[in-house]
Amino acid sequence: MRRGLGAVLYALSLLVAGKAHGRANSHRTAYLSFLHDGRFDAAEAELAKSAGSAPVEDRFFSAFTTYWRLIFDDDNPELQASLERQLDAAIDASEAASTDGGESALWGGTSHLLLAQLRASQRHPMSAAFEAKKAKKLLEIASREGADTSDALFGLGTYNYMADTVPSYVKGLRALLMLPKGNRTLGLSQIRDAAEKSHTFGLEARILLVTVYANNHERLYDQAIAERDRLVREGSSAIATTYAAARLDLSLGRNDAALERLDHAEARAKTLGDVDPVVLRSIDLLRARAEYALLRPDLAAVTAQRALATGKGLGPSLRHDLEDIRASAKHESEGIEWSRIREVDALAREHPDRPLLALLAGDAALRAGRAEDAAGWLEKASASKLPPALDAGCKLRQGQAADLLGRRPEALSLYKSAAQTPGFSAKDAALYYQRSPYRGAT
Repeated sequence: MRRGLGAVLYALSLLVAGKAHGRANSHRTAYLSFLHDGRFDAAEAELAKSAGSAPVEDRFFSAFTTYWRLIFDDDNPELQASLERQLDAAIDASEAASTDGGESALWGGTSHLLLAQLRASQRHPMSAAFEAKKAKKLLEIASREGADTSDALFGLGTYNYMADTVPSYVKGLRALLMLPKGNRTLGLSQIRDAAEKSHTFGLEARILLVTVYANNHERLYDQAIAERDRLVREGSSAIATTYAAARLDLSLGRNDAALERLDHAEARAKTLGDVDPVVLRSIDLLRARAEYALLRPDLAAVTAQRALATGKGLGPSLRHDLEDIRASAKHESEGIEWSRIREVDALAREHPDRPLLALLAGDAALRAGRAEDAAGWLEKASASKLPPALDAGCKLRQGQAADLLGRRPEALSLYKSAAQTPGFSAKDAALYYQRSPYRGAT
């Protein structure tokens, strides 16, 4: 589930799920349950059961299923082409529909928003901007004509936030195309209102708040954590919910928590039995990354190899990422007696040429609250050549040890260095602790 514009629009798209859920339509409710668990074939079969009852919605939800597939398989050009055709059909149906209290405008507006995201992902900014403008207009019509106020507030809140927080060069394009201005404060208020009050898509609004607060523009990590906790506490046990929570944990360096959530997701997938392979491989990739970040490349290599060996659900980007982490993890784990890892201090002393062992010893001391010991081991690891991801992880832990020892300026310097490492999975942790000193394991 992506960050930035794509993540915001992804969360916005979930508005539609909530709207349908409030209709007391058993077919639609079952369809959404399947969709949120990544059971895409089952979702399409359920959707077919009520086909024809609401033509505009039928066309939209056909596109919505494809959109969900594309979230997990974003480099798939066939899915992109299918989504474009289906969204065009939904928009045409919305325009042709008779007056229905704003419902057609709601589906049409949301279709334009999804099309805007597709255009943005294809690097067509002008086309994306035109679609966003059309979306806002239709959502305002939906609100005026009687569509559920919470639904309209959710969509309009997303537009208001997005349009006010995009980079300056995009704002220049917005002015050129005469796009309506946004309003960050109003947008967040509207989204929070939907999250608190809506019985139809409170879960989806909460996902959006987690995404917004943790994005690079806001960096409001305490709020993101609070919203994530509410999401887990109040939301369903759907795989999408657990997966989103695990991603936040990983980005904040809370690798044990991420792995625990992924255990739940995998157990649910096993029980359900028909979760789409691309979703399963996405879970595998997130697990391998969490294991590597936890300094267990031996486990990460096994996870990546097992995922690749299935031969299923391996889109180009997923295959590349799994192969990359498998190669790195295998290289780093070779020659280490992992069966003795509980005596990591002894192993590190026996093998001073293996900086990963010193890093592991420092991590163990840090977790135990022995900051002085941790700082010593981490200094030894840092003095040796580590691959970028492990080096950034070492600097993050050095910063945490320095915070525990009361050396805040040193900690800040280390956090800044870690945050500047491209592709560092716990970059948000390095940014978070620049604002709030590390006080020990959570």
